Amino acid sequence: MSKNKRLSSVILWSVISAAFIGPGTVTTAASAGSMFQLDLLWAVVFATIACILLQEVSARLTIVSGMTMGQALTKKYGEQKSGLLKFLLGGPVILGCAAYEAGNILGAVSGLNLMSSVSTSLLTIGITIISGFVLWTGKREAIGWLMTLLVGLMGVAFFMLAAGRPFSFLEYLQSSVVPVLPNGSELLTLGLVGTTIVPYNVFLGSGISKGQTVPLMRIGLSISVLIGGLITAAILVAGTAVKSFSSFGELAQSLTENLGPLGGLALGIGLFAAGFSSAITSPYAASVIASSVFGWNLHRQRIVWILVLLTGFAFGISGVKPIPVILSVQALNGLVLPFLTAYLILLINDPIIVPAAHRHSSTYNIILVLIFGTVLFMGLSNIDKSFSAWLQLPAGHFEIMATITLGLSAYLGFRLFLAARK
Repeated sequence: MSKNKRLSSVILWSVISAAFIGPGTVTTAASAGSMFQLDLLWAVVFATIACILLQEVSARLTIVSGMTMGQALTKKYGEQKSGLLKFLLGGPVILGCAAYEAGNILGAVSGLNLMSSVSTSLLTIGITIISGFVLWTGKREAIGWLMTLLVGLMGVAFFMLAAGRPFSFLEYLQSSVVPVLPNGSELLTLGLVGTTIVPYNVFLGSGISKGQTVPLMRIGLSISVLIGGLITAAILVAGTAVKSFSSFGELAQSLTENLGPLGGLALGIGLFAAGFSSAITSPYAASVIASSVFGWNLHRQRIVWILVLLTGFAFGISGVKPIPVILSVQALNGLVLPFLTAYLILLINDPIIVPAAHRHSSTYNIILVLIFGTVLFMGLSNIDKSFSAWLQLPAGHFEIMATITLGLSAYLGFRLFLAARK
């Protein structure tokens, strides 16, 4: 395996890390560091490992079967049933891409606002036009190189911020491997996991893996996601420098006071790179879903990403906050991720779709079931939070969420046991 092939694979898979590190990740990780110091660093480590394993399943399914996810669903469940599954799994994720696009564009604009005095409207128009141009080219390699550059910018910026913090190696190590849940940290912990393992990345991983080999995919995927996890960890560490913040401007001022003039500049660069990369990858992921799940042609794929981009632009330029839409889509995606995970696990263990030589071991499947349980509990908790906020009711129905999670995890494990006996 040549160095050029390995480098090309890393560049291709940099889209994944660029996709999950957006303005939402910056806000969540910085908040976690600000409120709980290093206590939640282990959640970033867990989410990074789980993301690698789940993306590996998605990509392996496409590589070893030669089928897109939509084709695999059709082969296993037939035309009629798979049509409903595709709609239930892919539809809400495309809506999620559109709902979050405004935040991506405004995140990039917020980063530029920290470094310049250009009006928000002009910056919003400029970011949208450039994103549209990049997407119109449709060249995976060009997009991969751009994402590599942006991830590199994020890495340099946030590592600079983290480097100024006075923690020892042992403190980092302990916080990375020892799970701790301080009072009031539950939602932020779920947020750290949820901002790393996102449904559209699972589809994106399946779509971009076509034509790769399993070894190449593993190298590119692992390095890319590990870098993304390290950047998220660096954001959390940087957040420990401030007591609290309610806006990026306030965060920049606090970082400047604590870390010097480079603090605010580094935040601006990192935030811009995070928002701009996600502003491109979110519509790109929607077009990949349109292709790999629904089998739509290039013309329809372009219509999908254009609509996603324009939705983000419309909310961004109008100043209207799409909070009700985001809450609703967040609830839908909270359900989609665990069941998408479950169907991936069932598909990769189906002897009709994946030859025995390419299926995972029992140990790997046990780990996947544990990941399923985690994302299911996370999804149910997010749904509980979203609908409780919408209905103005108290959230936190832990016992109910845990019971449902244990029951469905046991059922999935039983299905795998039956599949292994065939």
